Amino acid sequence: MRITRDDDPAKTAKQATAAAEATAAPEAPQSTTDRLTALPAMNLGALREEYEKVFGKPSLSRNRKQLVKKIAERIQADAESQPKPVGPTLTVKFERKRGKKAGGKGNGRSKRKAAAEAEGAAASSHTTRQRDPWLPKVGTTIERVYKGKKLLVRVTENGFEYQGKPYRSLSALAMAITGAKAMNGYLFFQLGKYAKTEKAVK
Repeated sequence: MRITRDDDPAKTAKQATAAAEATAAPEAPQSTTDRLTALPAMNLGALREEYEKVFGKPSLSRNRKQLVKKIAERIQADAESQPKPVGPTLTVKFERKRGKKAGGKGNGRSKRKAAAEAEGAAASSHTTRQRDPWLPKVGTTIERVYKGKKLLVRVTENGFEYQGKPYRSLSALAMAITGAKAMNGYLFFQLGKYAKTEKAVK
């Protein structure tokens, strides 16, 4: 009678490796920024898998650009729906100067000059109201660390300046930095309701 023993060293080593891989700790979840910046580099198959993971249903689309856009929008929407720590808010107080009535004694100003000053004040007030309260004041530098590199963005009257180049919006600047097709600038720079710590310095 012949007895067969299952004590092959190579087979035993393979079984041990498989068991170790099965019990290995899961990878840490990717941040929203990492997921967004990874999308443009994915091939069609990977994008369709990511679409199914994000939306819970498969996609038959073969348009990479459209898939990247839809997945990015959904990832950002999911991130915005999560409760965020309340960041610092900016409060601006306005004071309205009262002038003397036109035509009164001691007025000393012509009607034309008074009208010009009133028009300038109205334009200035309109510009101030249009400014987003989430943004730091003009002249502030927004600091952000991305992939180990410190990004310094200066807030200007007409938008933002990064490495000597002007940008009209934070989203346009974030897309230029990451290469993503769609990006929420406030989320990337952690401003407003996305603020975790003080990111703006003078």
